[in-house]
Amino acid sequence: MKRIAALAVVLILTGCSTVESKDVRTSGITANLLVTLPENADQADVNASLRVGTLTFVELGADDRITASGGGQTTRLDHHRAAGVTRYSNRLDAAKAGTEITFSLERDGDNESAPRSTVVLPERVRLVAPAAGTTYSRRTAIAVRFDSGPSQQPSILTWAGECIQPGSLQLEPGRTSATIARGSIKPAATTVTPAGSSSTCQIDLTLTRRVEGTLDEAFKDGSIAAESQSVRRVVSAP
Repeated sequence: MKRIAALAVVLILTGCSTVESKDVRTSGITANLLVTLPENADQADVNASLRVGTLTFVELGADDRITASGGGQTTRLDHHRAAGVTRYSNRLDAAKAGTEITFSLERDGDNESAPRSTVVLPERVRLVAPAAGTTYSRRTAIAVRFDSGPSQQPSILTWAGECIQPGSLQLEPGRTSATIARGSIKPAATTVTPAGSSSTCQIDLTLTRRVEGTLDEAFKDGSIAAESQSVRRVVSAP
């Protein structure tokens, strides 16, 4: 989900446009498809971004639609547009690990459909430590623990906040705990005061397990993935 958000920020800053789908062949579309498993929901969020190049979004016409299916259910993705960014999204009740999710772009007329972009949902992750709101000095280590079913997929633990430099820690399959070593969370250079002590701020610890899928060959380019994610907001102090 972060990759789509980051792309949206770039496009807002640089300017973007739209084109109607009737004017675009499927072979010219870059599709970015993402399934996210919210920590406290029994449904999966399904999202699609269709573009021509980098700055032009595809608006589906009345004869075209994109759906997501899994676990015996199918949902049509709804159109959303904000600040020049066009996307399609909805929720799907199929949220069980191991479920295959299929995105289907259905087109009428002479345009080729892209009926089978698939990805398998990963095991969910849920951070159980540290507790939200806890204050940690950057001079001490942070013990991280999480719940997860058995998985052959790696995970990544990231941290970000206004007063620190972003960082990450790769976790191999099978891990359910990790330690952010003392000094790994570094203050942002701009937050250092004349007295030499850096500021305090809230930071997000985010654990993500990501699985790549197979994009339908009818598209020009793009990606499809599924993510399970858990976030805890803590306080980082000097």
